[in-house]
Amino acid sequence: MKRILLLLASVLFVAASFAQADKAKYYIEGEYSISRSAGGKFVYNLSNISSKGIYFSVPDTLRGVVEPDESISFTFEKATTDCPDGFKDGLKFWKWQNNGKNYSWQRDSEVKDAQQNFETDKVMVAMLILDCSNSLGDANFAKLKSSAIKFLDILYNASPDGSVRIGIIGFNTMSNTDEMVRDIEPLTTSSKDRMVQFIQGLTLYNNTSLYYAMRKGSDMISDYVSSLSAEDRDKFDHACMVSFTDGYDNHSKDERLGVPQRGLDNPYFQYIRDNVVNRSVGGKFLKSHVIAVKGNDVSEDNKLYKEVFQGISSEDPVLLDDFSQVEAQFEKMANDLIKRWQNLTCYVPSAHQGRVRWTIGDYTDNSTVTQTVVEKTNEIKEKAVSYTKKAFLGLNVGLDFEIASMRRSFTYVGLCTGFDFAVPLKTNDNVAVGGMLSLKWPFFVRGPFHLGAGPLFLVGDYENKASFMLGTGVDLRFRNKVERPKKFDWTAQNRIGAGGTLRLGFTTIKHKLYFFTDLTLGGFGTQYTDIKDIPNVPIYDENGAEIPLDVLKPRWGHNEHFYSESGTEIEQFMYENAHHLYFNFSLNVGYRF
Repeated sequence: MKRILLLLASVLFVAASFAQADKAKYYIEGEYSISRSAGGKFVYNLSNISSKGIYFSVPDTLRGVVEPDESISFTFEKATTDCPDGFKDGLKFWKWQNNGKNYSWQRDSEVKDAQQNFETDKVMVAMLILDCSNSLGDANFAKLKSSAIKFLDILYNASPDGSVRIGIIGFNTMSNTDEMVRDIEPLTTSSKDRMVQFIQGLTLYNNTSLYYAMRKGSDMISDYVSSLSAEDRDKFDHACMVSFTDGYDNHSKDERLGVPQRGLDNPYFQYIRDNVVNRSVGGKFLKSHVIAVKGNDVSEDNKLYKEVFQGISSEDPVLLDDFSQVEAQFEKMANDLIKRWQNLTCYVPSAHQGRVRWTIGDYTDNSTVTQTVVEKTNEIKEKAVSYTKKAFLGLNVGLDFEIASMRRSFTYVGLCTGFDFAVPLKTNDNVAVGGMLSLKWPFFVRGPFHLGAGPLFLVGDYENKASFMLGTGVDLRFRNKVERPKKFDWTAQNRIGAGGTLRLGFTTIKHKLYFFTDLTLGGFGTQYTDIKDIPNVPIYDENGAEIPLDVLKPRWGHNEHFYSESGTEIEQFMYENAHHLYFNFSLNVGYRF
């Protein structure tokens, strides 16, 4: 009887286990395989990946990593789940194998459960923008400060090594806003204490310059990301602003934007909506998160209130009726940011091959249909971004070299300077179009001047990365008559020359320098004669008047009649007319303002 009961219990256990894995409500599944690399080492791959109730983004094949205990781990980045308990209890490992009769899911308890972890080596740059207007009142202002400090605590606890970079701005009037600024720095033990002191030291005053503070904060983030080291730039993952206000902006103004207006007609609001929210920073979108409380100065209906704050938010703003939920919203905002680091690491025994599955808890579902792994699509689409980069304005200097194919060849060495500009396209701010203007002049010897102009193109993110510079243009060459009888024993009359210029270069974010070379090819006409061909005797015109040498030279060879003292006509040697090529190349460095 005992044997029958034991056998029955075993069957029920196997059946329950099979149902738990086969009808799991939350799981990840894939095909685990082992192969050899070209060097003979084992390669561990997970392919044909599917899931249900768990969301992440992975390539078609995921490469495994050998752990210290010799198990193989696979990491699913930024994993989220619909499971109410999340990943806190880990995921159970199952393998699909034959039990002697048929294939089924079998639990392997010797393999450690999959665990949630955080990839905190990514760099996140965040700006806290806090309302410090009198309309808050002392009690609510104290709640705001404690909420902001809670926000710092959560981010610090997730990544205490400084991967989070934080700046803080308090705002009321524009002039006070300039003073209540804490520069962006890594969030560490020591810096967090200083940030807390800064928040506690913020003070109330009249007015609300929210738009001005957001514009200032976005520029600070952009400048900070541009100055990141190459190592940190590779790790840069996210940039955001978290703004809190208890009402409308009533103080931000800029003469360049236009006269301040009410609501959606305010040009400063339109500037923030079009050029700050979702602007490109370091190749990422700058996300704007807004928490707003409907304060005493907001008397309009909810429609305008929502439209204003939706315009300055990347996603739906958090609109509250009072301060009771402010701390909870700051806490939620911090936890949502942490989820960007939330990864799920799953393990398999190194020697097993075949189908594997990881399940959350004992949740089961009648449906066993799998879903191909995709990113969650319930996020609001990125807003269409108008051009957000500043116009490219630069001055350059350099050395210029010319080789001219005259009968007697000369090389001119000179200086060059120029002005460059380009404006990002509204449809694609990684392409900028403008113009270039350059002036070249020689030194060491008296050579020609060059004036060049033409269109200029920049391809790439020149504010945050290197970009390619391409230009084409026209080059005009100028030179006056030159006489050097003592040194060269010849005279020359240069005409205006013309050619074409090709510019090739690149920009850098290191000290805002850019480098390029201009390659120019063109032609010019020349008239010249050897001075020795003019007889060394007095020469007279047809009226018998002697012609001075300096008057004779320009006229020599121009179909005039010249005579000796005895009246005999002197044979002339004609000026030689020739067309020559010239080639210029320059080495230039510029500075972008």
